[in-house]
Amino acid sequence: MQQVKLLQNKITAQIIIAVLGAALSVACFITGYFIFVFLLPLTLAAFWGGPKTAWASGILAVTANALVFTWFYLYQGASLFIVGWSALYYTVMVLIFTWINVPLGKIMIFRDTTYRMVAGAAFCTLVFVPLFLWIMKNDQIRSLITRELEAFGSLSGTSDISDSAIAEGMSSRISVILRGGIPISCLVFWWVNRQFGLLFSRIFRHDRVLQTGNFLGFRAPFMFIWVLSFSLGAILIGRIWKIELLDICGWNILALSAILFFVQGAAIVMHMILRLPPMLRIIINVGIIYLFFRPGVNQVLAGLLVLLGIAENWVPFRVPKQQGE
Repeated sequence: MQQVKLLQNKITAQIIIAVLGAALSVACFITGYFIFVFLLPLTLAAFWGGPKTAWASGILAVTANALVFTWFYLYQGASLFIVGWSALYYTVMVLIFTWINVPLGKIMIFRDTTYRMVAGAAFCTLVFVPLFLWIMKNDQIRSLITRELEAFGSLSGTSDISDSAIAEGMSSRISVILRGGIPISCLVFWWVNRQFGLLFSRIFRHDRVLQTGNFLGFRAPFMFIWVLSFSLGAILIGRIWKIELLDICGWNILALSAILFFVQGAAIVMHMILRLPPMLRIIINVGIIYLFFRPGVNQVLAGLLVLLGIAENWVPFRVPKQQGE
């Protein structure tokens, strides 16, 4: 009898976690408040409730979000494109992020979290790049987005910006998004939400925190050297022969492969830092964080980490520490 009661309490707790995670995620996304962490409640549902709770919360969140935006379209006169875009974006981000946290199936093709994140970013690229290409070619949709930006400008006190400036700014941003912006933004977004989830779980010492993978031992497969080289060639040919689609594909492949070497470079640096005295570790970590928040410097630092990761294919940076060192 006591075991049945414990099982019922466990199921009730999982249901509450799933519902709260979904509700908070949708609320953050719909209202715009804390939108940068709308995946955080789903992260906590995964870490605190387990795999079944994570997927229940994710599917419930996607369903609730679709119903809310349908209501906006039917009763609030919202644009069909804006409603469709919001529902698609939320659905893709939530389902992929849930898969990153809790992979389906006993046999996992991507065992390491980093590979799942990169695979998810590649999928988002395949989904959203054609959509942004269509936006660029569709004058009606571009006009709709321009009107939305104008409305936002009037609310934020920047209504003196001309229509041409808004259109030009939108085109330049879409161009950046198409050329590596999608996978990079997705990876940063997922990583931040996952790290916050891990932080809160460790603070409360929850016993259901999932495995995060062996970051210090991460190595990108050697074949990605050739993938990266191919992407650079595709960009060069696309620019010379004015083949926009080849240029866009090259930049996205470059971004995805460079991210793997970036993670490898960061793992090398962390491996070296852990060999230093504790006080020196703290100083170096604070310095690295400071540099990553400086515009321009952070790009150089990221590039150096990518090159460091690439160089490890020939130079053994992570030599095991000898006894007595």
